[in-house]
Amino acid sequence: MKLFLFLIFLQSSFAKELPLWEVGFGVLPLRTDHYRGSPQHKWYLFPLPSYVYRGKNVEAENGYVRGHIYKLGNFTFDLSLSIGLNVNSDANHLRKGMDNLDPTFELGPIVRYPLWKAQDGNSLINLEMPYRAVYTTNLQYIDHIGYYSIPYLNYLTRASEKTFGWSSEISLGPQYGSQSFHQHFYGVTTKFVTSERSYYHAKRGYSGTQLALVLSKRVNNILILPFIRYDYLDGVAYQDSPLFKSRHFTLFGIGLIWYFGHSQEKQQAMNMVK
Repeated sequence: MKLFLFLIFLQSSFAKELPLWEVGFGVLPLRTDHYRGSPQHKWYLFPLPSYVYRGKNVEAENGYVRGHIYKLGNFTFDLSLSIGLNVNSDANHLRKGMDNLDPTFELGPIVRYPLWKAQDGNSLINLEMPYRAVYTTNLQYIDHIGYYSIPYLNYLTRASEKTFGWSSEISLGPQYGSQSFHQHFYGVTTKFVTSERSYYHAKRGYSGTQLALVLSKRVNNILILPFIRYDYLDGVAYQDSPLFKSRHFTLFGIGLIWYFGHSQEKQQAMNMVK
């Protein structure tokens, strides 16, 4: 569902001289459950026009934008944007007859704090704490549907001979959602009550624990990006919803991108963990 978590291209996670911008094209096959708590899944194959911008104060990649707002000691305050996929309710037996879940996007600040960095600079651990307003849209309307947060530990490793040229990122953290955010996905109003689907009004609170792994390898102008995400949903605030039937959520796939254009100007890639 949250595709943006896996489109943070790791080749720019550590400082080095890279083109200011790059453009490319690729494909992104992925398999994901319809939404967190759904027992059904779907395969997707997306064309993937790709861009990377490595400015001094803004870093942008597919589905993800980060910009420095303020720095205080070891704390860095950034701006982040993320996107999520839609769900066709007619294809989901728990939501059949209900409104579709249109694509979402999230916007808000994120605070980063470095916890540890290896002496050789090839690996590090951060505490990262985003807090985002969530909106849904079908490009004809925009609705604010609540707030979402996932403070997490982030372990990053830089590509080296020891890792056979692969970079990696592992993150782990609890998720929290507002009442209206959970209501959007798990609420059942009287209009959609059936003999098998009871009325439900969602609550705010704990929204599951997420574990994500992203690998990345650049071979000349080709980027290889395998990823997997797993959410454990036992004890979530919306577990009594009739739309919640599975304590496990998975998403995995692999991105393949060919970068065919880039700037002559070089820029030191932003290190969001300084």
